[in-house]
Amino acid sequence: MDWIRLGNSGKDLTGVGGRIRPVSPAELATHNTLNDAWLAIRGRVYNITHYLPYHPGGPEELMRGAGMDATQLFDKVHPWVNYDSLLAKCLVGPLRFELPDADELFDSSNPSPKSDRLREPSKAQELVRKSMENLANCITPVRKKITAKDEEPKKGSPPSKIMQSLVHSVDLPVSISRRAGSSPAKKTEKVDSPLPLRYDWIQTSMKLTISVYTGHLANPGGCARITEGFLLIEVATNGWLRTLKVKPEAKLKEPLQLRVFAESGKIEMTAQKAEACVWKGCGEVSLGAATRVSSPRTVDCRVLETGKVSHDTSLIAVCPRAGPVVVPLGQHVRVHKRIDGNECVRSYTPVGDGWGPSDSNDIFSALRLAVKRYDSGALSPHLTQLQVGDLISLSGPYGNFQLQKLKTVKTLYLIAAGTGITPMLGLIKFMLSRSNPRCERTHLLFFNKTEADILFEDNLKTISSEDDRLKITYVLSEASPSWTGHKGRITSELLTEAFGNIQCDDKCTHYACLCGPTEFTYTGLDLLKKQGLKDTCIHAFMG
Repeated sequence: MDWIRLGNSGKDLTGVGGRIRPVSPAELATHNTLNDAWLAIRGRVYNITHYLPYHPGGPEELMRGAGMDATQLFDKVHPWVNYDSLLAKCLVGPLRFELPDADELFDSSNPSPKSDRLREPSKAQELVRKSMENLANCITPVRKKITAKDEEPKKGSPPSKIMQSLVHSVDLPVSISRRAGSSPAKKTEKVDSPLPLRYDWIQTSMKLTISVYTGHLANPGGCARITEGFLLIEVATNGWLRTLKVKPEAKLKEPLQLRVFAESGKIEMTAQKAEACVWKGCGEVSLGAATRVSSPRTVDCRVLETGKVSHDTSLIAVCPRAGPVVVPLGQHVRVHKRIDGNECVRSYTPVGDGWGPSDSNDIFSALRLAVKRYDSGALSPHLTQLQVGDLISLSGPYGNFQLQKLKTVKTLYLIAAGTGITPMLGLIKFMLSRSNPRCERTHLLFFNKTEADILFEDNLKTISSEDDRLKITYVLSEASPSWTGHKGRITSELLTEAFGNIQCDDKCTHYACLCGPTEFTYTGLDLLKKQGLKDTCIHAFMG
């Protein structure tokens, strides 16, 4: 509401006198400081200098897109937010691109991506855009000033008639970025302390979404559940646990959805409203004190889906009965089962969404475990025979991988054997989707016995065909006569042939990860160090 008041105050938020004019990419690049920040989203340039203090994720998050086309960054963090309405008073003008030649534009036999720039939005899109822009100018500012002692008014202003009509006609996000509680704690020089949290909320007529911001590359984990009418969101970062407790304005119901955006460190929780309506506020919110995670938690999980990824490996989707759980990237869980009076425990790294042959889009916040069956194994035969509805016990998360290690990495080398591919899958998607710094190359060296043993081959082939930054080298130890690729086991010569000569210096922009059987992993570590990689540029996943 303070931002809306500023927009309606008559102050020039564009910095150019309010006159709409084209902006070239070169001119846009010069506006990249805290005192002069412009960015472009979907072909429109906005002066965000005055908006920086109001951004729920903090100025530093928004500055990651300053001076550039931030469309991909925006779509990755919060694509549902109506930026055009929120920043309507900051519009400088369209981002000017080189226009295509006439022959290129109208040649239907050879369509050019440049011609897409001249396409007009549909009438429906333009109507929604104008409606939301008008909405931003029609909301009456609240009269009560939010002071430091009372950051959130107990009763928010009722939604306007325009807002109500929009909400009930389409399920648009209508409430955005309202700080739900006290300001984050100031940073101290103490190293062993939790990072500050920021959080905000957004609603539609049917859903409530709460976003918790843990910081760039904080690699958070967490869980969410509804208990006695309260919504509890637990967030874990670097060994610290904090609980966001929400007493909602009206009743919420399951299922809950939980997502993590690895680069920005945002956790997003979405709950269903029991009754379709627009709330005046999200309710009473409190943030508990940070406590040290003393030991991993054990939860009962229900099997939601099972499928095959190879002749002897199953993909099992499970979800805790108490509510969804997210595991930090590069960390694993343990499956517990009592067999003949003894507890049997095995470690598995969740593979994330989109890797199964029949990944169901209607299964939210599931943990997907790739389990290879060993006929003489104690636990894997039981797990690969699980049916939908069966229960298993998980504990975790475990592991010491820190996403901050990849902060300056542009080239990532991944060495995996068999089911050691599972932690690499999340790293592949993270590196190819990150924006700052942009990944230049991700090279996977994948060892297996036979062609039939290669896991997620179709998925990896699809990704590499769509993004040439991903290069995959397969190595088989028991290859068939028809195999034309690499054969054998991990050697120094094979690493050099696949990756080239890797040399560490004072400012390395490369990193290597290994995962596989214990002997394989230790051999790989030794070979990488002999090739000149420092310990600080290598991580071995051990379970």
